Formats: sequence, C-alpha cells, structure tokens
Amino acid sequence: MLSLAFRGDQAVVHLMSSPEQMFLLAGDGTVPWSAEVEVPIMDDLAVFTGGFVLDTDRAWKQVHTFIRIRDVGPPGAWHEL
Repeated sequence: MLSLAFRGDQAVVHLMSSPEQMFLLAGDGTVPWSAEVEVPIMDDLAVFTGGFVLDTDRAWKQVHTFIRIRDVGPPGAWHEL
C-alpha cells in the first residue's frame, strides 16, 4: 500500500509492504535535509525532516506510477522505519 500525505506543495510518501514493514520515500531536495515539515496524517499533524519531503507534484507522479504499473522506484530511494 502506498500513501501520500501533503500540505501545500510539500508531501511525504509512505510504502507499507506488510503490516510490520513501513518505508518513507527519500526527499527530493524541496526543503533542506534538516528542515522540519508538518503534514496531516489521519487526524493529526506529523513532523518529517526534509530528507523525506518531496514536491507535491513529484509525489503525485510516484503514486500514479504505482497505481498504473505497481512500480515504487529504485530500492535505495526508500528508508525503512
């Protein structure tokens, strides 16, 4: 399962490969690595560092690719939580 959380032009993409495994897609440099960004997750705001923040358009493209061809991109782009 892939999920997208976004606020304005900043987004975070989660990949849940099983109930026990969750990954975050690496950021694209939209914000500095050390910056903190809040995006809504469920009913709360979650804080992520810039290392996991993407431009919303790029994040949507990742989700659309996953829906069309089930490809999540290169393995090195994902970081296990």
